[in-house]
Amino acid sequence: MTAAAPTAPLWKRLWLSLWRLEPIRMPKWEVFIVRLAFALLVWDTQTGWISHWNDPPRAARAMVENASTFDIRWDSQPHPNGLAYFFDFSFIADDAIEYPVRYAMGVSLILYVVGVPGVFTLAIPLFMCLATSTLANSQGSIGHTAQGLHLALLAVWLAALYAFIQKRRGRPLKFGYTAGELELDWARQALSAAYVVSAITKLIVSKGLWFVGAKYFPLHILKNNEMQYYDTLNASARHLDWLPEFALQHPHVCQFLFGIALPLELFVFIGLRNRRAALLFGLGLIGFHQSVTELTHLSFIFNKLLLLMLFVAPWHWLMKLFRRVNAP
Repeated sequence: MTAAAPTAPLWKRLWLSLWRLEPIRMPKWEVFIVRLAFALLVWDTQTGWISHWNDPPRAARAMVENASTFDIRWDSQPHPNGLAYFFDFSFIADDAIEYPVRYAMGVSLILYVVGVPGVFTLAIPLFMCLATSTLANSQGSIGHTAQGLHLALLAVWLAALYAFIQKRRGRPLKFGYTAGELELDWARQALSAAYVVSAITKLIVSKGLWFVGAKYFPLHILKNNEMQYYDTLNASARHLDWLPEFALQHPHVCQFLFGIALPLELFVFIGLRNRRAALLFGLGLIGFHQSVTELTHLSFIFNKLLLLMLFVAPWHWLMKLFRRVNAP
């Protein structure tokens, strides 16, 4: 008899499980689900329906009604930002242009969901999102609420363009991906890149001391609340929810919560290796965002939902569990 090979240490098996390259293949039904969720997020940038997420009938009405009531208020670019240095996007605020383009965007997103190539159906949504966001960010203050979403939208359109060109040339896509799989693969890469840049920025700004300084975050919350109180004289501004109060009393717990986010962001690209790694990093970053929401009341809703649909993919794991339970 030959001796059995020694079992690898647990840490090594876990690492290999996360690092092993297993392209994320997606059946048609899963591509449809993610496309639908992605299109709804993009449509929210023009209708704001997601603010009524806890009231589904009202959210459904907002998807339709708000398209004709949302109005771009800015008609100039006093502080150009990004593409505004080269183009004047104020024309999009003209109602004669804004509303027809928005309606065309809605139709385009529906066609994208049902499978019409994204190179055609995502061109108008991409233009509308870039134009309106660039105009908004050229008013003197910068917002980045939908930054990850718009970056993913750009990546999906570029992937659709690449897939279209490869198809015309008769060449296969990497890993044998379909166009839908490639688009979502590029979207995951784009979102990962945004997190890596965020982590590097934290390291640069904090001079490498992000983890050390994380325990002082509750003091910034307290300072902001005091500033709001003296601005409004509203006593409720001084009220702290349970998590900020807990963080103030236990700074080292806060240091762990915010310190652990740095390696999650910095190494999130490992989540591109396979579904197990994607699940781990997706859940970790969603948990981080939720803790920040509890502390600061900033929702990060786009980031959470993008992580849920691109990395966590609960429907995949539920289907896998269902098949295992019902296997003969």
